[in-house]
Amino acid sequence: MRAVQFDMADPTFPASLVDLPEPALPSDAWARVAVTVGGICGSDLHLFAHNTGPSPTLAGMGAAFPFVLGHEIAGHVVEAGPQCPVQVGTRVAVDPCIPCAPRGIDPPCENCARGWTSSCLSLDSRIVSGGRSLGFTQALGGGWAEQVLAHASMLHAIPDAVADRGACLHEPVSIACHGILRAPPRDGEPVLIVGAGIIGLATLAALRGLFPSCPVTVVARHPHQAAAAAACGAAHVVRSDPASAHFEELATISGARVVGRKSNLMLMGGFPYVVEAVGAPRSVTEALRAVAHRGTVLLLGAAGVSEVDLTPVWYKEAALVGSIDHTVDAGSAPGLAGAPDQHSVDRALEVLAAGLLPDDVVVTHEFPLDAYRTAVDTAIDRGGAHAIKVVFRP
Repeated sequence: MRAVQFDMADPTFPASLVDLPEPALPSDAWARVAVTVGGICGSDLHLFAHNTGPSPTLAGMGAAFPFVLGHEIAGHVVEAGPQCPVQVGTRVAVDPCIPCAPRGIDPPCENCARGWTSSCLSLDSRIVSGGRSLGFTQALGGGWAEQVLAHASMLHAIPDAVADRGACLHEPVSIACHGILRAPPRDGEPVLIVGAGIIGLATLAALRGLFPSCPVTVVARHPHQAAAAAACGAAHVVRSDPASAHFEELATISGARVVGRKSNLMLMGGFPYVVEAVGAPRSVTEALRAVAHRGTVLLLGAAGVSEVDLTPVWYKEAALVGSIDHTVDAGSAPGLAGAPDQHSVDRALEVLAAGLLPDDVVVTHEFPLDAYRTAVDTAIDRGGAHAIKVVFRP
């Protein structure tokens, strides 16, 4: 099969398009999926451009090298092991995480036994493959490949209402659904999303699917992102300003007032629930400065080592909440995707089926695998290319 592999073989570009042997199913409970669409995620771009701070504590966490890229994956099953209940031909969204059950670890780790598969303690075990998830493994394929292998527990049937073109959007929407249910807003309270890339827009869609009474304000850097946020149903869209002048507009929306000097501004009052959806030091600081006293800041932007202003955390007695990956969340919400004890990928598929994240708005570019360099460059150049979600169609 053809695959884009991160291998550092070319000093001018760290990934290569290679022909790899077709991988064998690791066990009878696994399936082979022909990839229909594979997304380029912001975390993938960290490998190609230093756009956020590094995360050195995660270095060496069982990673494989070289590895096949791509963890935003949708396709259809072309082979199923005898213990895999998903039928050949089924269109599936793939949860890329590989916790204890897919690895055959029994008894499972303490967190998987609790149902916290997003917090699996065995992700660095190297059992089945090195790498914590698809997109960072060997011998399992990936989203930037013609095929991927997945355990039955990683497969989620795609509703007919979700077109192939936008099917890989399940992954960022699932990230948002799980994060929101880690520490949900109160129904009807205002929410601010800092960032209008795909994580910000996916969070907007997830909030509309989980807490439709919450009016959502989105801070967007680029004009095309602002237009997409408006098209996806934001109550207010605010263009960010390098000198923080947009804080006056945020104050008007939230009923707060602005304090501070020059670009070091903070809302006195602010939004009771804020989602940071970029991961850059400036956006983390902005999220903290915009939150209301005793409010919640949810970090979805995968920030690493960086210099941020933590003053609002103690001064406003704010709660800072982290989240990663996908799992079954016991909590519920009043919206269409809010049933209790549901997997975050299934919630995401309900959000997509309802048209809350239209692929014609957010999937801005499609490429074949052999145009992988152009695809990555396009995804990095968000402003110039007007890119939001760039996908491969293998």
